[in-house]
Amino acid sequence: MTNSTILLVGNCVLDKVWELEYFPQQDKEMRALGSTQVLGGNACNSAQILAQLGDDVELMSSLAEDSTARWILQELKKLGISTTFCVQHAGCSTAQSSIWLNSQNGSRTIVHHRDLPELTVNELKRVPLEHYEWIHFEGRNIASLLEYLPQLKKLVCPVSLEIEKNREGIEQLLPFINTVIVSSAYLESKQITAEQCLKSLRKYNSELNIACTLGASGLLAQDHSGKLIHLAAEQVDRVVDTVGAGDCFIAGLIHRLHKQHDFESALIYANKLAARKIQLKGMKFDVD
Repeated sequence: MTNSTILLVGNCVLDKVWELEYFPQQDKEMRALGSTQVLGGNACNSAQILAQLGDDVELMSSLAEDSTARWILQELKKLGISTTFCVQHAGCSTAQSSIWLNSQNGSRTIVHHRDLPELTVNELKRVPLEHYEWIHFEGRNIASLLEYLPQLKKLVCPVSLEIEKNREGIEQLLPFINTVIVSSAYLESKQITAEQCLKSLRKYNSELNIACTLGASGLLAQDHSGKLIHLAAEQVDRVVDTVGAGDCFIAGLIHRLHKQHDFESALIYANKLAARKIQLKGMKFDVD
């Protein structure tokens, strides 16, 4: 049995990162400044940061039975991240992303390929939920989560959810969640402001902690009591690599809330941690 206390359920990807002098024009050829192969995917990135922060972490993802998955599992093992409940599928290929990192401004363009089934209800039910002190879900496979999450009502541990994309029915998961992190991409796709988002999501669960991340505009949040919290984006000298910044924010927030910090102070810490990340390449850096 695993000794993990924080369970993250979501994507795990092999990222091939190409560092470019500038973003290429269509139908042109250019030479990359460098390339690296790293672990990626929202839940996997957050797991890496939590492990570096000293938390006991378990990652549950859908993988294939291929050489890419073997490499991923070996790398996670090196980081001390347990993968006991990862599910591997024959006849598929593990998800991969090609990331173009623009050295001029740290922006990234991602081309993603996924040929995998999502985690099913039966696979999720194999996990001994009572073992964990925090459970985080990347907001995907909505139909399965809608069937699965009601059983979490009997748990005493907090449950968090990332809403990155406007997936149909994702708001219906909120009655079973304590903390939700909403991306600016979701707000843009819904064509709503952060203020409108807070009001809309609270209709599903009046006791939510909600954080709307707004990139360079900082964040707007509301704690379970209804207190509004606005934080400006941290000032940085130079943006080097924005890949995984949002996942780093989520990890910092979970880490501090798991350590019994209040929502506002946890947001401040997560905001600073994400700012530190974008000034450095990759997901391995001094997180203290």
